[in-house]
Amino acid sequence: MAKHKAKIKERQRQAWQQERGKKKVIRHNTAANQEKHRADWLPLQANELGVIADRRIMPRDELSRRHMVEHLAATTLDAGFDDSRWDEIAAESSFSLGVVVEVGRGLCRVIVGEETLIGDIRGSLIAEGSGFTNVVAVGDRVLVSPLEEGHGLVEDVLSRRSGLARPDPFYRHLKQLIAANLDQLLIVAAWRQPHIWLGLIDEYLIAAARNNLAAVICINKVDLARDEDECRALVQAYGDLGYDLLFTSAVTGAGVAQLRQTLQGKTTVLAGLSGVGKSSLLSAVEPGLALRARTVSEKSGEGRHTTTQANMWPLTAGGYVVDTPGIRELGLSGLRQADLVEFYPEIANAAAACRFRDCTHSHEPGCAVKQAITDGTVAVWRYENYVKIYGELPA
Repeated sequence: MAKHKAKIKERQRQAWQQERGKKKVIRHNTAANQEKHRADWLPLQANELGVIADRRIMPRDELSRRHMVEHLAATTLDAGFDDSRWDEIAAESSFSLGVVVEVGRGLCRVIVGEETLIGDIRGSLIAEGSGFTNVVAVGDRVLVSPLEEGHGLVEDVLSRRSGLARPDPFYRHLKQLIAANLDQLLIVAAWRQPHIWLGLIDEYLIAAARNNLAAVICINKVDLARDEDECRALVQAYGDLGYDLLFTSAVTGAGVAQLRQTLQGKTTVLAGLSGVGKSSLLSAVEPGLALRARTVSEKSGEGRHTTTQANMWPLTAGGYVVDTPGIRELGLSGLRQADLVEFYPEIANAAAACRFRDCTHSHEPGCAVKQAITDGTVAVWRYENYVKIYGELPA
């Protein structure tokens, strides 16, 4: 009897050992079965079969914490901050004032007066509670203490008056600050190679408005256009809205002088897909920069990354330019459907005459926006971009 029980226990032990090594199967539930969890999650998106992958339920206060972090990221930037205060703060301290022009892991490159230093970042400086995942960004004004020759220690990061940020790729409820203390966003799009992407330009314009930055639209590679008048006519809708338009070619030099004048005395961040010619344009404006540029991939027709991180460059005529990696999307984090129309002023003006106050301008009768498209006061492609972005935003 004892031997029999021992055999049973041994079989149970072996079975348990086999099960222990197996991978657990992740099961999926339908949207209907997930409905009870919607209080803790943003609206769920099911696939065409109505299936949503299982996700761990957030702790009770997690959603509130994420909203608080989003608010912190917005309030960290002080639009009313006076630049002269940087010099005053530095004068009151025992440290030197510097501007960050490049950021790496735990290090940054800082211009202090006429000298460029490699700066260690003091360990007590943390990003926690700021809403951002990075402590230092290019464009930051910092206080630096000297170390050995060519090196310094970043003691403090001073107040930022503006910045350009995107959702962090790993912590979506936080933001990654791309550049700080900016005056304007130069949106660079290529007419061809890669083909102009008007939807992305609209997203960049929204990002500029939400970050209190003036926006300038630069259409590059106009030498590839069969008819430059066609190029100008397509984007004239932006000019009608008051945006400055530049038409350039780093190959022929067209528009480079006008671009140089636009950049003079200001801190400008460049944004655009890889391959649109940002680095080539900067080299044409400031030949001494000697930035690397690569051609567009013949296979995909898209740009290949040359700039791998944001870099800030001083200009001889005054001001700075920030060259960013090719960013496919800045993200519309925190934007709601109801707020989108304020970034499309021509649609907002037409919408005032809509039959229904909550008109989505997609299917309702008596929609004045549809009539404005027919009349030519709203460009068809601007409306299509609006509808596409509207559908991607939470209600």
